[in-house]
Amino acid sequence: MIRRTRLRSTVAAIGLLGAGSVGTGSLAAGCGGGSRTAAWEETTTESAAPASAEQQSQHAQLVEQGNAAWEQREDEQQLRAAIAAWTQALEADASDWELWHRLSRAQYFLADGHLAFRDSGDAIDPEATQMYQAAITSAERSLQALSPQFAERMRAGDRVDQAVAVLDAQAVPALYWRAAALGKWARRDGFATVLAYKDEIRGIMSRCLELDRDYFYAGPDRYFGAFFAIAPTYAGGDLNRSREHFEYSISRYPGYLGTHVLYATEYAVKMQDRALFQRELQLVVDGDAAALPEVRAENLAEQRKARAALERIDSLFE
Repeated sequence: MIRRTRLRSTVAAIGLLGAGSVGTGSLAAGCGGGSRTAAWEETTTESAAPASAEQQSQHAQLVEQGNAAWEQREDEQQLRAAIAAWTQALEADASDWELWHRLSRAQYFLADGHLAFRDSGDAIDPEATQMYQAAITSAERSLQALSPQFAERMRAGDRVDQAVAVLDAQAVPALYWRAAALGKWARRDGFATVLAYKDEIRGIMSRCLELDRDYFYAGPDRYFGAFFAIAPTYAGGDLNRSREHFEYSISRYPGYLGTHVLYATEYAVKMQDRALFQRELQLVVDGDAAALPEVRAENLAEQRKARAALERIDSLFE
């Protein structure tokens, strides 16, 4: 059981890790190799006509409706209502690049903070997989609306991790949520898909680290803390670098519980430090989810992950 868990962790590291936290959980059983069509391959920024006054008014009303539901996103139905309202708002005015990345984050959280808990062993919840895909597309629509230059480079055949050089810090939210959702989707699709996107995701997270290191509670450092912990040495694994990234993220935002979960489930497991694993996860379970009120819902989901990880402790340590 221990050997199987470590193998799965290696696959997760090569593929990437999510924005909140991801433990040594299940992977898709198949070989994967799934493909997807990026938003910039399907749409252009030139054909969209400016929104009319009526559409702008409808857009504003729907955004506010979605905002109210988003505040209650620990309730799955409220989160779905937020996604529905924002989706309709973007149908009225697709030029709102900020709302596109907010929608991406909401879709990601529906998958990661609600639907993925329905996974059981190698049986993954199909709606969660679909929602990760939707989050990827929404983030791409954000990047497309924000930077036609970036979209043009992508349509011209540039690699994403190279084209991001034209983007500035405004693009970090869309880049971050796209990378997070892409990683979760690839991991669920299978090993071949993980391999296909691994360099792209790492490159995007590196750009996020450069442009806005503290975005989403030092999220880029949280990603690299997990990556360097799980990856084998030949693939760039480095436990010292892992610890440094985790320590930075925790020092900046100790109230974001997802970092503690990753520190335990990835670094502590790789180090076979059972005491650290228990300490970090118990801190999460006993912590105040509202310590950072703006991510109370996310912290509640992380507490649920921590309890599940503690139940697996004997399978993770020799």
